[in-house]
Amino acid sequence: KVIVAVSGGVDSVVLLDILRRIVPSNRLVIGHLDHGIRGEAARADAEFVVELGRKLGIPVIRGEADVPGLSRRAGLSLEEAGRRARREFLEETARVQGADRIALGHTRDDLVETVLFNLARGAGPTGLVGIRPVSLPYVRPLIEVTREEVLGYARSAGLSWREDETNADVRFSRNLIRHRVIPLLEELNPRAREAIARATALIAAEGAALELLLNPVWEEVLVENGDTTVTLDRGRLATLDPAVQGLVLRRALNRVRGSLTRIEKGHIDSLARLASSPRAHAALYLPGCHARLDRNTIVISTGDEHGREFAPLRLELGRNEIPELGIAITLELRDWQGQPPPDDPAVEAADAAAVEFPLELRTRRPGDRFAPLGMKEMKKLKELLIDAKVPFYARDRLPIVCDRAGIIWVVGVRLAERVKLTPGTKRALIMHAEEI
Repeated sequence: KVIVAVSGGVDSVVLLDILRRIVPSNRLVIGHLDHGIRGEAARADAEFVVELGRKLGIPVIRGEADVPGLSRRAGLSLEEAGRRARREFLEETARVQGADRIALGHTRDDLVETVLFNLARGAGPTGLVGIRPVSLPYVRPLIEVTREEVLGYARSAGLSWREDETNADVRFSRNLIRHRVIPLLEELNPRAREAIARATALIAAEGAALELLLNPVWEEVLVENGDTTVTLDRGRLATLDPAVQGLVLRRALNRVRGSLTRIEKGHIDSLARLASSPRAHAALYLPGCHARLDRNTIVISTGDEHGREFAPLRLELGRNEIPELGIAITLELRDWQGQPPPDDPAVEAADAAAVEFPLELRTRRPGDRFAPLGMKEMKKLKELLIDAKVPFYARDRLPIVCDRAGIIWVVGVRLAERVKLTPGTKRALIMHAEEI
């Protein structure tokens, strides 16, 4: 049995029309999710899909989700929250219906847009593969077909479909890529989409070969491989070239988490540093999993990252979202004219000349100390938090901004004395924290 994801748009309508010609109708079920974003337009989409299913004699399962609410709660963009809601709905529908496949209407254009989006985010080879044709239970029969070919099929077959007005809204990343970035690339190469799709196929082929070559190394390093836990030999891991070590750690995280979503290079680097630590026991919490040292092994397991240390993340000028901590840190450099510092615990100003860039965000560590604003002597961070009456349950998740010399701002609590504004300050680093 196959669940066919049908939004009502042309891609999904064409997918359904093709599948009904090659798969018996009693083995097809239509899945349609209202994302809770488009109001009456979304309800009209649902009615269109229900009527389409009735005409074709294919049952329709409808679902509703509060994607804006999920976006706020999980610290995700609307696009990411929508993808999560769709997956949960489709997989639950497949379970209830006894289906072992979920068919999606992604085209080659979707593949190209995904690759460009991932490239702009600094993704590695896995992200540059884009959308795989098959990643069970998901299958994408149209992944090598262009959107233009899909439209041609729909017109020649006399199909009707719904238009989503938000597809023209360039505030969404994918639409910005579709309507502005790709046309510019096509000025350089009119066949840019085809070239990008070809490059992703080459990357996928080389990635598959690399996975095969990694197998012998993986077997040497692997101590135990459970359903939710991977245990690696720290001694053997330490002998590997850093590039190979990174591949092993990426595989371990992928095995444990099921994907590398939200895992960045900084997380892999932090995990490598943990593995090479001289300590016998230590822990690191990453998005969706955690790692701990147990003498000669490093154990990576699924688990709740909240309330624990998380991997330090580099901060850049501009807005930096950190979903793991539920905050965003915005950094800005400004000329300073001697005005008083901001009177807001969520906003702090430092003398940019005293800051040793680059900056990173982390949580507290054993032994942390610095000289808080107004003090010349070093003070234990633990004592500062007690004096500031920060609840004990919040201390392990308190964001800390650091430069190369150490702590410069315990967010919402205190700036470091060494980076304070002075009469001689010419440029200020403005740091603004907000919940997301």
